[in-house]
Amino acid sequence: MFLNDDEGTDAMFAALKRLGVRLALDDFGTGYSSLGYLKKAPFDKIKIDQSFVRGACEKGSCNGAIIAAIVRLAEALGMETTAEGVETLDELDLVRSLGCSHVQGYIYDKPLSAGEAGERLADGVGVSARGPRSSRPTRRTVLRRVLLDHDGHSYEATVRNMSATGALVEGLWNVPEGTVFLVRLGEGVTVPATARWCEDDRVGIEFRERIDPETATRGGIVPTRLVYSAAPDLPQRQFG
Repeated sequence: MFLNDDEGTDAMFAALKRLGVRLALDDFGTGYSSLGYLKKAPFDKIKIDQSFVRGACEKGSCNGAIIAAIVRLAEALGMETTAEGVETLDELDLVRSLGCSHVQGYIYDKPLSAGEAGERLADGVGVSARGPRSSRPTRRTVLRRVLLDHDGHSYEATVRNMSATGALVEGLWNVPEGTVFLVRLGEGVTVPATARWCEDDRVGIEFRERIDPETATRGGIVPTRLVYSAAPDLPQRQFG
């Protein structure tokens, strides 16, 4: 409609507004949803594209600054703002703090069928945010044996998945939260990491610095037979 930009566009918008129709500019900041359109139609709301919300809570991201600038622009023009694609509580807190008037996304729920929506209303269940606390970086599935060094001892474990910020490893029991390891991911690739949780023989570790998972896992370490001594609070394991 905007691309046509014919003489009847202004009259059509005026007629819609007289009927009480409110207009929102969708996916603002991407594709055809450009800044120039804000002066062509009487918008009531700007919808901030989800690409700016994704990763906005990550350290070093400039997305938060972009969201804040869009909010200030909308306020100056007398418009509301909707942040699209909000899925985590951290993202919800951020867009609230930046002044967004509305949010849209799976933070509340995924789309419901008519029957499910009717049941929700019949039960009188209120809508509340239910997403995870923080965004989870993209993970790639791997099956890789690695070595973890701690307090002068080495432990063999298997990496099940990995992202730029951490990994899930199996093969160590009773690892206290906060335990620091040097993880030998591949030939000449050793990164410091901290255990953030442990359940049975599964441990979630967080790398001290972001890595490139693809580069870090090239080469490989495949021990043939290793016997490890136990560090305090860590189990003694034998692998063959």
